[in-house]
Amino acid sequence: PAVAGYMFFMLFQSGGPVNDILSALTGSPVTIAWLSDPTLALIAVMVADIWQWTPLMFLILLAGLVGVPEDQIKAATLLGANPWQRFVTIVLPKMKTIIIIALAIRVIENFKIFDTLYIMTGGGPGVATETISVYIYKLTTQDLIWGYVAAIALAILVVLSIVAVFAMKRMARAREVAA
Repeated sequence: PAVAGYMFFMLFQSGGPVNDILSALTGSPVTIAWLSDPTLALIAVMVADIWQWTPLMFLILLAGLVGVPEDQIKAATLLGANPWQRFVTIVLPKMKTIIIIALAIRVIENFKIFDTLYIMTGGGPGVATETISVYIYKLTTQDLIWGYVAAIALAILVVLSIVAVFAMKRMARAREVAA
C-alpha cells in the first residue's frame, strides 16, 4: 500500500505522467494540480484505492464463480434462458455469500485505509481526503488527545463488529437456503 501510494503520488504531480498524457491527448499543456484541489485529490485517492483493491476483489468473485454448478447453467440454457436470466436466477444467488464477504472486506478496509492516503495527500488539502485513520493518527501524534482517540477507536470497533456480524448472519442464512 505504501508503494502504491507513492506511485500514485508521483503519477498525479502537476508535472507527472497523468498531465503529460492529457497534454498529448489535448495538444495543449495541461498542468492540473491533482493533489492540491480538494475534489481532484479525493478522485485521485479513489483511483489509487480502486487500482489497489480491484484485483483482490476480482479473485474473490472469480473463486465464487468457479463454485457455481455448471450443470445448472447448462440446464437453464437448454430450457431457453438467456444469459441475463441465467445470471440473475442461478449465478447471482449462488455467489451471494461471496459478494457479501467481498463487500465486508472492502468496508472494513476502507475504514482503516491510511498508508496510501497519507503518502498521497496527508489527509489534505485541508481535510478533503482525511479518513478516520488519518484523523486518529493526527490526534495521536500532534494533539496528544489519548482519551478521545481511544473513544474513536472503540466506536470504530463497534461499527466494524456490526458489519462483520451482519455479514456472518447473511452468510449463515445463505448457507441454510442453499442446503
